[in-house]
Amino acid sequence: MSDPAFRLGHVPDQYQRYPGEDLTLYTRVDVTGASGYRLQINLPAGLRFESYTAPDFPTGNAPQVAMLGNGERLLLWTLAEPQEIGTRHEFQIQVVIESVTEETSFVSRAVLSPLPEGDLIQESTTIIVTPGSRYLRYLPALYESDVLMGRFLMLFDSFWHPLEGMLNQIPEYFDPATAPRDLLPWLASWFQLMLDEAWPEARRRRLLESVVWLYRQRGTRQGLQEYLEIYTGVRPQIIEHRARNFRLGTGNRLGFGVAMGTRNVPHTFTVILPLPPITTEDVIEKERLEQARLHTIKQIIDAEKPAHTTYHLQIES
Repeated sequence: MSDPAFRLGHVPDQYQRYPGEDLTLYTRVDVTGASGYRLQINLPAGLRFESYTAPDFPTGNAPQVAMLGNGERLLLWTLAEPQEIGTRHEFQIQVVIESVTEETSFVSRAVLSPLPEGDLIQESTTIIVTPGSRYLRYLPALYESDVLMGRFLMLFDSFWHPLEGMLNQIPEYFDPATAPRDLLPWLASWFQLMLDEAWPEARRRRLLESVVWLYRQRGTRQGLQEYLEIYTGVRPQIIEHRARNFRLGTGNRLGFGVAMGTRNVPHTFTVILPLPPITTEDVIEKERLEQARLHTIKQIIDAEKPAHTTYHLQIES
């Protein structure tokens, strides 16, 4: 069985809500094979659709919205063009919880169909809606039917429940693969990493996932090669210049600061990077992007190389 061309995730911002509250559904599509796709997200009756955002999705591809007879809504995005491997699209759907008289479970599903053909990928999530505060269970039984008390305690629920949810999911906030996008620079600051906001998100996450290995290899050729490959997408060639034609005699005496061999440049290495040219019709913008890329590459080398060494950087198109 071949590997799927996509990875699909579908989760809410909170798994427990109360009537009248806002809810956001997050859907993520990771492209692992060159293919287009069709994404369908269903909103069961009881989750009133308000709006959507899809910042990473190509502009001009608004979803089709359909209402079924049972009150369920369907949102359908279609992207027929094959996508570049490593592309990530994120979708956010804002809904409002409608009134319920008893605890109710709402199930939302995301179904992805590869185009022109392929196996369906499905993910579902469940949101539990209760008409009153969960803190009622800790009060005497006579308060369970008190509507005023139930709604009053919801004020405390709205404050404490999100904090409890964050604490329950705290490991995911520190995992580079699942941490929120806005949290990535903060995680990088723990290790003094240069996390350029212009980098694709997948590349920034890969750098954070590799940070322990990179620190173990810091100052080595392998560590520098891996770091540069993460940033540029190309594995560089690194040539270390060592002593050659080693001689020792009356004409070549040892002394402080003397390097052995002829044509020898000690503690020096060359980095050869075959980088594709930046494609843009704006000459000024192209020069700016090339200078920014070159500056970042030099920053990486300066940070990762041994302090006593020097280097030559050779960019090849």
